[in-house]
Amino acid sequence: MSKQKPVWFGMKLTREQKDMIKRLAAREGLSAKETVLRLVEDAMQQDAALDIPEDSVLDPVRHLVGSIKTGPRDLATNPRYLEGYGLGATLPLVSP
Repeated sequence: MSKQKPVWFGMKLTREQKDMIKRLAAREGLSAKETVLRLVEDAMQQDAALDIPEDSVLDPVRHLVGSIKTGPRDLATNPRYLEGYGLGATLPLVSP
């Protein structure tokens, strides 16, 4: 973690969440704060390793979301749209 001027960040936890953090901290031999920071840093490194872009293909058309007022809200809610889906596809058989 880089050395920068710290800023306050607080959050409310349930008793169970706090206990889980404390158990993990004890197992790792770290403070609760160090444990949470390590988990956040690990998650960010995993994202960077996967090279996940921060924006998505939805961003350029986000302004269109919800602009069509007629039709089904989600095509996947109508089984008719899924008729025949996957038919003809062959999957390799795995022997036990």
